[in-house]
Amino acid sequence: MLIHHRYWLAPSTLLLLWSAAPAWAQKDEPVFQLNAGYSLLTDSNPRRVPAGTEDQIGTTTLGFNFSTRQSLQQFELDLNLIDYKYQNFDHLNFTARNYNAAWRWALTPRMHGNLTSDRRESLNSYFINTDQKDSPESSTEVPGVLRTNTNTRFDGVYELDGVWRVLGGVSTSKLTSDQTDSTAPVSGTDAEVNSADMGLRYAFTSGNALTYTARTSHGNYLNDGTFNESFSQRDNELRLHWILTGNTTADISAAHISRTHPDARLDYSGLNTGVKLNWNITGKTALAAGWMRELTSDRHDAGADSYNYNSTHVRTNRFSLGPVWKASAKTVVRLNYEVAQRDYQGSPTGLDAATQRSDTLRNISLAVAWQPYKHVTLGASLQKATRTSNVVNLDYGSNMATVSAQFSY
Repeated sequence: MLIHHRYWLAPSTLLLLWSAAPAWAQKDEPVFQLNAGYSLLTDSNPRRVPAGTEDQIGTTTLGFNFSTRQSLQQFELDLNLIDYKYQNFDHLNFTARNYNAAWRWALTPRMHGNLTSDRRESLNSYFINTDQKDSPESSTEVPGVLRTNTNTRFDGVYELDGVWRVLGGVSTSKLTSDQTDSTAPVSGTDAEVNSADMGLRYAFTSGNALTYTARTSHGNYLNDGTFNESFSQRDNELRLHWILTGNTTADISAAHISRTHPDARLDYSGLNTGVKLNWNITGKTALAAGWMRELTSDRHDAGADSYNYNSTHVRTNRFSLGPVWKASAKTVVRLNYEVAQRDYQGSPTGLDAATQRSDTLRNISLAVAWQPYKHVTLGASLQKATRTSNVVNLDYGSNMATVSAQFSY
């Protein structure tokens, strides 16, 4: 279960997104695969402040993938190192060490599941994070914050008959933050969460599926001197996978969440809903569209800084549209547009602030991936990101350009 959704999209992540081919272009990968890549991002405003300073970020990636099937068991391992180098803000330089491991287990063809574990490191400084509530107005030497997110999950499915399935799983996740120039922990939104879920799925013979899941979670906020306490959350979710036509699918979800704390002023509840549509228009064109409405935790005290607003959670409405064009056998063009409305709600002190914060974020990007040779992919992209807020000094605009190269063998 994610507690916060505040991750800066690193250049290496963009490289992977842009170089990935659509479903019709995917091919079987070898059991062993080595990956190496480099991308150069020019960002007009990496600090995400009203008047920013340009910087260039070079990202070098080295990775190794392994997968093998032994009878009914599938084993997967993905290791990578990502080195970030900033031209101006060099105190933010760091190397991320990530992994993703999975055991796709099966006792019988009707009883199967997954044991997965992953670790992700990302930079989330006060002025790199596009969703950060406290973007400073000065001081370029604010230390970077290295966020480490680890997740482990065990789940299983038992097929009762041709259409009914019983689902269950347990998971644990932990989010920690450290300054890039020291080992000191960072006070803020770190958390550790343990969850358990059970569900029932009806799989239609047509390929459609309806799933109900009940989930209970218990977590603790870490290194938070202001709100150092635990929380519990209950989720009841319905998901529908619907094949509209041979070329179009829809995924619809609705979940009621309820989070409680020892301090009732921090409690919140509501509905998280979403719709995703995927349409393969022709053999060379596709379109993905999505809308979601969700509640996430975000606690801020108006008296903590100069940004005079309170919040215990955020209500986000997000719409995205992404057409894809396979221009040739070796070239894929992607356009993506996203707009999000973020309304900060609640009060950790029970007192109203002068302003109830509301932000609008927009992001548009155009990317081209070209595979001149079997093992080489080249990419280029243009991107524009903006935020407008009713809180003073939280607006920003950023123009980005990226070139990248990736080698896989």
